Amino acid sequence: MGRRRRRRKIRLRPKRKLPEIFQCPICGMTTVSVAINKKEGIAVVKCAKCNASKTFPYNPYYHPVDYYSKFLDAIEAEMGEAA
Repeated sequence: MGRRRRRRKIRLRPKRKLPEIFQCPICGMTTVSVAINKKEGIAVVKCAKCNASKTFPYNPYYHPVDYYSKFLDAIEAEMGEAA
C-alpha cells in the first residue's frame, strides 16, 4: 500500500516596498521626504535637516522615488553651476 503524498508548503515572499524617506545630497542625513498635493498639482521634495527643497509639477505616473531622482538631478545641476 502506498503512503499519502506530503503536501508542499507554499512560502510567501514579502513584496519589496519603495522607500518613502531618502538621503539628502547636501547634508547626508536620511531626512528627505516627498509631499504630493494632487489638488494643487505639485510635488514638494524637502529635507527636514537643512531645509533644501524643490517643487515639481505633479505627474500621476510618478512615484515619490521619481521625484527624489529629479531632486537629485536639480541639486547636482546647481552644484555644477556653482563650481
